[in-house]
Amino acid sequence: MIRMSVPTSSGQHVLMKDQSKIKKAVRQTTIVVNSRDRNYMAYPDSNHFRYTLRRPLTNVMSIELMNGSVPAFLYTIQPSWGTFSFCEWSHGFSKCNQPPIYTVILTPGFYTEEDLCKELELQLNNICGRNNTYEVTLNPHTKKLSVAATNSKILPFSFLFFSGEKRDEIDLNTLAILSINTPARFLGFGLSDYNSDPCGMLHAPLPMDLENFLNRMYLHLESDGKNLARMELGAGRPDCFHIFYIYPGQANYIYLDKETDHSTFVSSPSPIARMANLEITLRDEFNRLVDLHHRELSLVFEITHLE
Repeated sequence: MIRMSVPTSSGQHVLMKDQSKIKKAVRQTTIVVNSRDRNYMAYPDSNHFRYTLRRPLTNVMSIELMNGSVPAFLYTIQPSWGTFSFCEWSHGFSKCNQPPIYTVILTPGFYTEEDLCKELELQLNNICGRNNTYEVTLNPHTKKLSVAATNSKILPFSFLFFSGEKRDEIDLNTLAILSINTPARFLGFGLSDYNSDPCGMLHAPLPMDLENFLNRMYLHLESDGKNLARMELGAGRPDCFHIFYIYPGQANYIYLDKETDHSTFVSSPSPIARMANLEITLRDEFNRLVDLHHRELSLVFEITHLE
């Protein structure tokens, strides 16, 4: 008896290439992310927006920051940290004698040390119901400010950076600063209440620090919900893609230099399957959106992917 073998397949596999052996080409696609190209209805400010790629890219291996320009004119004083509590003591310092608490609001804007001293003096003397007349001076050698009550009958006064309504936030376990919510550090003070001396003088213990956390902006990138962070930050702060170091007020924009402003996110252990958009966010050290005053930014990225 002759047995005939019955084919178990159509033979199509003979005509088709083994897909596992097909090599995909490595491509570099350079994109220019301009905040002017955003959806203004969904993203009215340039500090946070979504950029849609012309075509989705597959199997993205890395994304590299190559070039660009970023707004650098940041206000020294902003509403988020321009307010603190103040009081005058009619019968001296006493826990049993609680004086009225006043709120001092510094006008948002860009300041030099001298300008900020004048602004502080102005707002102290604008307090309705105050008794003292105040003069704020700056030591040109130490950059430390002093506040003096100059009237004939002086009441002791206090800056309430600790017990006031507005205060900086710290981690109670490590004392790490979690958020700056007052102008204390800009003026040369810390997280405490400061009382005038018997002569009606109050001296800042530290030099004025107008840049403080304003000399850096944190770039956060996301793609279709995936965080493209490559820099690890401490104190529980969210990681970021890149940090821009700037000089607030000295230039309207900074222009990136590949030698110094260069970051690459590598997708490991496997590529990103599909990238259709990039979400761009600029935040400060405490994860607050940076106020760019609606000035535009432009970033150039080179994306390495497989096709």
